[in-house]
Amino acid sequence: MGVVSALVALVSGLTGCGSGARQCEELYATVIGAVDGVASVDAECSQQFGGGWERVDVHLATNDADGARTIGEEVLKAVAAEPDMEPLWATPRAYYLEDGTEATIGLRDLGFNGVPTVREVREHYGIEP
Repeated sequence: MGVVSALVALVSGLTGCGSGARQCEELYATVIGAVDGVASVDAECSQQFGGGWERVDVHLATNDADGARTIGEEVLKAVAAEPDMEPLWATPRAYYLEDGTEATIGLRDLGFNGVPTVREVREHYGIEP
């Protein structure tokens, strides 16, 4: 009976990983989708034993490159301000203009070396969720 209990616990734990990933994806979609100028969000999360990853793409409701930078910075701040976002989670990796062209939001100009984590954005802007 002990082996059966262990298997049930293992399967239950794996099922929880799927629900955690869905919650992660829904959280990104809700938080980023609420930012003015965001048309849609594609989020994919993997919550596995020992770690996971997040891939988030943001589709903007503009074709203006300067407007995209402003919206991108607001997205970063919104993600950082959300208390349910884990500090080690990634911020969006790509932004797309309305016509499908990839937009550059200028992460270096904003003070980041590459795609920052939620923690790095919180520290950079002094945001306490």
